Amino acid sequence: MKVGLVALHWPPDFGGAEQYNSRLIEELNTHGVEAYGITPRLTEDKMDNGTSYVHRIAPHDPINLEHSQGMKRWLKSALEHIEAENYTHILVSNCRTIGYPFLDFINQVKDLGIKTGVIHFDLDKRIRLFFEQMKTKSVNWEAVQEEMMEYIKGCFAYDSPLCGDNLGYWAIDSPLYFNPDFVVSCSEWSNTFIDPFNTTPSFVLHPFLPLKVNRDGKEQKTENNLKEVDITMINPMYHKGRSYMADIVNDYSNKWTYRILLGGYGGDKEDFLRMIQDSWAVRDGRVEIIPYVENMEDVWTSTKLFIFPSRFEGYGMAAVEPMVHGVPVMVQDYPSIVEAVGDSAFLHEYNGESKEWIESIEEIFFDDEEYGEYQQKGYERVRQLKEREGIEIPAFIEFLEKLL
Repeated sequence: MKVGLVALHWPPDFGGAEQYNSRLIEELNTHGVEAYGITPRLTEDKMDNGTSYVHRIAPHDPINLEHSQGMKRWLKSALEHIEAENYTHILVSNCRTIGYPFLDFINQVKDLGIKTGVIHFDLDKRIRLFFEQMKTKSVNWEAVQEEMMEYIKGCFAYDSPLCGDNLGYWAIDSPLYFNPDFVVSCSEWSNTFIDPFNTTPSFVLHPFLPLKVNRDGKEQKTENNLKEVDITMINPMYHKGRSYMADIVNDYSNKWTYRILLGGYGGDKEDFLRMIQDSWAVRDGRVEIIPYVENMEDVWTSTKLFIFPSRFEGYGMAAVEPMVHGVPVMVQDYPSIVEAVGDSAFLHEYNGESKEWIESIEEIFFDDEEYGEYQQKGYERVRQLKEREGIEIPAFIEFLEKLL
């Protein structure tokens, strides 16, 4: 068995999908499966370039990979590589129905007799916004899920002479629009809404913990040059909960120090800076804005508390990684985030008040015993997730073998 994973973005790009893909290829090789990433992304010095099991296929000439025509031209090069190798399976990462020309490519790979699947990370923006509206009327997420499934099935009520059933998949931004042989999803929650009629084999393979995590659930020590702060927050975008982040920074009654890591979303920095520009924390120099760090371990080992108020996630791995380093975490109770953290994080009701977050921060900083309890809960959760990884990877390999 030989697996290839086609991804337009790959480390040193540093989003969650890029890390997932790189760690997946590393884990497959660790478990005896020959597997490689296939990407146009070249390496960069002094950045985390991910696994070494990757074919970085540079375009024949300069192209714009943000444009569909540029993507098509590179995918042609990727197909040439795939034809020349003996792949049994090809995975295609992050297949969105709008703006990504994967339909012809996936059909061409399937025509080679290769089992071709897609990796699904997150739900469509429209569905996520519907979630937000529905949650204001529903007492629990189970009711929201039931209502959403009725909406999704309604998208298949009409056939198109051009698209047939595929029109429904297009409407909900489901990767089934591309007619894959199988689907890999990163969470049970996200997987629930992409195949309402259970037509296609799927496997939920949760994101992997950092490669530097030991089996006992604790981190391997690394040298750290970052200064210590009370609170770290990441990716100050709307859907990442930046209004909560801004309200916490703007709180004048506490003298906490903050680190804001821009991550892959630095383009929204100016909007966020305008939201906090008049805060005492900014005036006092207690807010550190960082565009990128090579080792996230450095961030966590110099952080006392991680605030993760994200409204939507494909899976909440960002909320788990600090726990490896004994950092308590606060999150909203969005289902895919809870799927990651379990009961080991401080859970806030979805769309709650910012003052509740501030009061909770005051409480955990004041109560050393409670702080220590959340540290231990985090360590236990990491151990549980490592055990789950040890079960999921062999099961995933068996899933792939059965497709042949």
